[in-house]
Amino acid sequence: MPIDPAAATHPIVAVQGLRKRFGSNEVLKGVDLAVQPGEVIALVGPTGAGKTTALALLHRVFDPQSGRITIDGIDLREMKLSALRRNIGVVFQEVLLFNRSIRENLTAGKPDATDAEMLEALRRAHALDFVERNPDKLNAIVGERGRFLSGGERQRLSIARALLKNPPILILDEATSALDAQTETKVQAALDEVMKDRTTFVIAHRLATIRNATRIIVFRDGRAVEAGTFEELVA
Repeated sequence: MPIDPAAATHPIVAVQGLRKRFGSNEVLKGVDLAVQPGEVIALVGPTGAGKTTALALLHRVFDPQSGRITIDGIDLREMKLSALRRNIGVVFQEVLLFNRSIRENLTAGKPDATDAEMLEALRRAHALDFVERNPDKLNAIVGERGRFLSGGERQRLSIARALLKNPPILILDEATSALDAQTETKVQAALDEVMKDRTTFVIAHRLATIRNATRIIVFRDGRAVEAGTFEELVA
């Protein structure tokens, strides 16, 4: 069953005593965090501080050595992986696209989506213009890793896929860092749309992405060392 953020009786995401080690390197050293439904949480800090590892644990790329993550009170390790992945959407800096049609790339997140649903997701992701310009429209092949599309088009298609899937939890991992300023403006508008009414975790270095976050969590050396709004941390 999909998780309903509006009906959650616990913080929709709770992290308790999270520790993760790769070999002799402990990359997370006891992270605690409680996230309420609908919050936008930005994770910032230098490279290697533990931000990406923390979010990889959230969608179970791997499990922690100790501590736990719960969603609506349920430990991730007690959920079927397929159920967890249905409830989490991820938009990466390096977009994962298949050498197939736009339609097939979109329905990877929702196999039973109708054309009308796909077109609406593309519209909300500011991606409908480049799809409609192509004579093959939804049947256009994107190429290996989306090489027939520009960087901004690949990102907006990835955001449309997340909108179509409509998960209650969203992870944005450096989703605009590789784009020029003009393209970033379009992608940021698409991100603002996909973040509405869902719990969102953002890894970003650019202020445009994190300025309106509910909370910003500062990571350093595997720990969450500071938290607050943009204004509070600047002060």
